[in-house]
Amino acid sequence: MTSTTLSSRCKALSAAAMDWTLGREWAISVFAVLSAIAILCALMRTRFERAATGSSDSKQAAAFSAFQRSYLVVYVVVMLADWMQGTHMYTLYTEYTNSNSSVSVGTLFLSGFLAAGILGTFTGPLVDKYGRKRACMVYVLLEVTINLLEHINAMHWLMLGRILGGISTSLLFSAFEAWMVTEHRNRGYPEEWLSRTFGLCAVVNGATAILAGILAQVAADNLGDIGPFQVAIGLTMLAGLLIVPWTENHGDSNDKKHDDALIEPAGLVSAWKTVRRERALFAVGAVYALFEGAMYTFVFNWVPTLALAMGGFAQIQPVQGIIFSCLMAAISIGGEVYSFATRFLLPETVGVAVFSLSSLTMAVPVVCELFGCSLPSAFAVQFAAFLGFEMCVGAFQPCMATLRAKYVPDSQQSTVNSLFRFPLNMLVAAGTKLSDYVDLYMVFALCAAAHFIAALTQVDLRWRMSSSAPPPGGGEPPSKAASNVSPKKQRAKSPKRNGTKGKTS
Repeated sequence: MTSTTLSSRCKALSAAAMDWTLGREWAISVFAVLSAIAILCALMRTRFERAATGSSDSKQAAAFSAFQRSYLVVYVVVMLADWMQGTHMYTLYTEYTNSNSSVSVGTLFLSGFLAAGILGTFTGPLVDKYGRKRACMVYVLLEVTINLLEHINAMHWLMLGRILGGISTSLLFSAFEAWMVTEHRNRGYPEEWLSRTFGLCAVVNGATAILAGILAQVAADNLGDIGPFQVAIGLTMLAGLLIVPWTENHGDSNDKKHDDALIEPAGLVSAWKTVRRERALFAVGAVYALFEGAMYTFVFNWVPTLALAMGGFAQIQPVQGIIFSCLMAAISIGGEVYSFATRFLLPETVGVAVFSLSSLTMAVPVVCELFGCSLPSAFAVQFAAFLGFEMCVGAFQPCMATLRAKYVPDSQQSTVNSLFRFPLNMLVAAGTKLSDYVDLYMVFALCAAAHFIAALTQVDLRWRMSSSAPPPGGGEPPSKAASNVSPKKQRAKSPKRNGTKGKTS
């Protein structure tokens, strides 16, 4: 290739890039600023963590870093594959509908959420009984099968894929987390280090979503709408290989009789009795369902809301992908903010702030509708509110994961988490249909109300924890440092599970 040819190609690429950015400058600028903030936060967190672990046992800190990396690598690959499927699922089903009228996009989506709520609930006891690593491998097999079924333009096969997808979604959000939490404790790492791992998960999840959007677009451009699903198959198989070296753990690995009490359906009954008996655990499940139920409702409605504020779908289409990337960058920032905040505040206190701010951001479209916003400012105000909400989502994910690890018994990690997801999925199934019957601003009013109730419930949880009764046998109420350890750990008084010291309320 001559220098002249190379120069002409570079000029052509430069011209194409200039044409692509034309009219998108503001969106690209916002994404660049948010990305810079996320990177700056990551650098600050790394510096703080090095200073914090410097006073810890160097061998333990090194072992923890290796363990954390082994989990995060699998988490990134699994979430990348999951995000890849979501980017073009709607367009793939729409394409199938054009050539096969029996395919119903709405029915397929609704069936997926219902399957996750009903069938997914019964996976928890099985995960705890037969092993978390084994459940993660089952997830890999299910996902490969599901993505193969997506190649078939037939309603019954696609429906089977959505039903299996409901089960795999339950495994994704229960088995992996349960394995990591139990393995973390089995290895004797400090309890407060769990928040670091959960915080990093939120950060890399936002970055992974951005990468997935780019990879999915490249795959779709070259292989069609089925392309992202084909790439997801390869990524999922890679995740399976990375899981192989993991050690197995079960519900209460330290109890030789852990299998006996977790048979299905008795495991669900036992888990429900535990949730009813422990007020704090019930509160954690309530805020989990309320926040995520409203969050997924937001996912289905942010595009039409911003499109309306911009003047129509034709106006938002050129920048929709970049706006999505901005929202995902905001999630990464939220995860970093959570990691910083928990150095000074308890997770329960951070949760109050997160749920309160979420309620306020969801109320912004309602205020714009009822009190009026001019067209240009309506978009700016609502886009800023949605960025704020996604930051709350980024903080919510590690916050809720920390609270689940803190209050859910080790022996029932997957079972209770699956139980929590039943009302969540029912709320999501209802949320997908809300906009068919009420105006968009009413949908956001309901989301704001759900987050407000979650905030009040979190306040109750925080108050109950700070006013805990004295331990059996008398003595002073637990200190703030001790209160950062879950009640089940306080009773065990395990020296391996000390709470984080120096945090305030």
